[in-house]
Amino acid sequence: MATKSISVEIYTASHRILGRVSPGATGLLSYLNIPTTSYLEIEGAHVMRLHQPGRLAARHPALWIVKSEIVTILLSSRAELGPTAYVRGGYSTTKPHWIRIIMGGYELRGFVETPGKFSFGALMFEGDSIFIPLYSGELGAILFPAVRGESPAMVFNRNMVDAIGLLSKDEIPAVAE
Repeated sequence: MATKSISVEIYTASHRILGRVSPGATGLLSYLNIPTTSYLEIEGAHVMRLHQPGRLAARHPALWIVKSEIVTILLSSRAELGPTAYVRGGYSTTKPHWIRIIMGGYELRGFVETPGKFSFGALMFEGDSIFIPLYSGELGAILFPAVRGESPAMVFNRNMVDAIGLLSKDEIPAVAE
């Protein structure tokens, strides 16, 4: 069975990489969180240095990137993530929590969905998922203000997080879902 590849915009500490990934039927989030693989294969990769955002540094038919070095991946739609449900006993609904994330030279802003009240400890240290979804996300590179990005869905590497803060009511976008 042929699987559909998806377009990704990957940020590392030093580069922005555009390309396509074939995550399989389970979606990108499950594919990234497979504990038995340490790399991601990108097809048709375009590599740009962060300090030269408009200039193409290299083009590769295939590029392999170490998953632990990925800061964030921006996607064009929420559906490309695949299933993101929490496995818990009983019935529960998820609640959006608008947050700012400080990590690896970047600031991210958007919302995470968790069951019930926001818990930093649960988000960061429970379970074995490395990548966590962030919705209605905005990205800004701290040292390179020209590097900005927006995405309806992105994933971030929780091992690179320095700090997370809840946004105040006046910081939450008016068009919040």
